[in-house]
Amino acid sequence: MAYYLVSNIVGRNHQKIYEELGKSAFFDLSPHQSGWDEFSKIQAGDLVYVINENGRVAVGHSVNRVMAGILLAEDPTWGSRVASAVGGNVGVIFGKVCERVDMEYSKFVRQRGIRSSKLNPATGQMYQGFNCASFR
Repeated sequence: MAYYLVSNIVGRNHQKIYEELGKSAFFDLSPHQSGWDEFSKIQAGDLVYVINENGRVAVGHSVNRVMAGILLAEDPTWGSRVASAVGGNVGVIFGKVCERVDMEYSKFVRQRGIRSSKLNPATGQMYQGFNCASFR
């Protein structure tokens, strides 16, 4: 099992965007976004912690499904919606909450020793563009 930290600081509603593909979507990313190399390694059984719009790591999810190649279209309500389950380049992960953390994200980063070029190593604060990092 691998461990990951992802940022949903903008509050993207993955469950609504991907509801036609399943009820438990909790994060997505595309190849042009930073962190893609690590995100693309996520697989079923991994544990993914999410930074929420309040800057907290509220929960950890156990990944039970990964989908790749999703094509999105613009949506006036949710920002995006699924146009097709094939033909795109977006990856989405699904899973269930398995751990309650409720910790300010920079403290979580420091406590877990998470390293990324998009995280300040001294403070644990995100630099612009942080999306995903793996850790042990």
